Amino acid sequence: MVFEQYLAIPTVVDLESDDKVEALRELVAAFCKATDIRKPKSIIDEILRREEASSTFIGQGLALPQARVSIKEEFAVVVGRSKTGIEYNAARGALAHIIVLLVSRDDADNARQIQLLSEMADFFKSDAIREALLLPEEKVDIRVILKSLKKSGGALEKDARRQRRDIMPILRNAMNLAREIKARAIMVFADAVRENEFLDQITTSAKLIVVTSSRTRFDPKGDRRIKGFLLAPAITSSRTDQIKIGILLGLTRGLISREDAVVCISGKPGNEVFDTIVVIDVEKEYDFFFATTQNIVPPEVKPEVLERLIAIAGEIAVEGREGKPIGTIFVVGDTNSVTAHVRQLIINPFRGYSEAERNILDPSLAETVKEFCAIDGAFIITGDGIVVSAGSYLLPAAVDDAVQIPGGFGARHAAAAGITACTNALSIVVSESTGMVTLFKNGMAMMALARPVRHDKNEVQRLY
Repeated sequence: MVFEQYLAIPTVVDLESDDKVEALRELVAAFCKATDIRKPKSIIDEILRREEASSTFIGQGLALPQARVSIKEEFAVVVGRSKTGIEYNAARGALAHIIVLLVSRDDADNARQIQLLSEMADFFKSDAIREALLLPEEKVDIRVILKSLKKSGGALEKDARRQRRDIMPILRNAMNLAREIKARAIMVFADAVRENEFLDQITTSAKLIVVTSSRTRFDPKGDRRIKGFLLAPAITSSRTDQIKIGILLGLTRGLISREDAVVCISGKPGNEVFDTIVVIDVEKEYDFFFATTQNIVPPEVKPEVLERLIAIAGEIAVEGREGKPIGTIFVVGDTNSVTAHVRQLIINPFRGYSEAERNILDPSLAETVKEFCAIDGAFIITGDGIVVSAGSYLLPAAVDDAVQIPGGFGARHAAAAGITACTNALSIVVSESTGMVTLFKNGMAMMALARPVRHDKNEVQRLY
């Protein structure tokens, strides 16, 4: 883990207060003592200023407060815990049990800061990590936990290879099929299983693309077997929608092209088995991606920004806000042209904040975005993920015969389609009434994803 090298205190700080501000003061005091900083006020003031703008609570008992101040190292990380929980002004009264403070130097690189936040969010959201951190021991050393994970992971991998059973029949059939049709790639939707042993069982000349919701489960740079790595929404969706998302993201990252045949292997997350093989002729099956333009998304839109927006849209479709369904629009790319067709319905809540604080790739911004979804209007977002505004009223120019709205869609979808007809932007719409997530480009619906149905807080699945 990259964040390990920035740990200012290797042991977890036990927080006594159940009040958010006081708990943050405790954490900052411990950090200043460890780093010999004598004036903690500037740090706590910076943290509280950010918290007033948007809560850094990201769910599952985890908060990621941040501050940019004058420190020696580029980054410093301190982890605190509260077994009883801290009132963090979170939705539905959720308590924070783990607080991970990231202190960045004034001139720290924004991209690296966001990368660290994303890595820490994935790591500390793990059930196993939370259990280890909240054990009733006097001291918990994060380095010991990381070392134990590396050691046990290596032992498990060796044991799995030594005792490996026959190749899963579905994987064998998929490889045979890929060889027979000369498929360019095999795309595996890895969330169907928890272990990575399947990687040892796939031996093929086709490009292996792994689609997952976890940033930390695989090592795409160090594992030469993986030729492509795609981050997909964590929500469970139908096999059809899984494949739609995988193909779209694969195209935007240049891992596949419209002329390719792709063998897709998927399954329902949690079932611990791959149960579906689908062969996709990209150009024939997904001709609607290419119906209006060669560029599926605006050229300046980073693939990771699109991945993040689709994930947030899926979460909004499933969760709503405060138990009520909500809808919204994200308009991404070609920002200069888009802003010419926008009028603010309210004072822009994102105005005046630094770009680092408004980057959609920052996991702590997600709750703020969801909160502002309750406001009518759209989010305007640049190609590199900076939220320009919220509560923006779209006033697209009239373009004859350019807008094609499927039956059943309303004013929100018409506005989203219209703005893409008169600019080179892409829009993502969450329907309040159906929970469907629809992507528009050049005035046309490029892709639609049905809302999964939540049966309980631990399971999300779509009925089909």
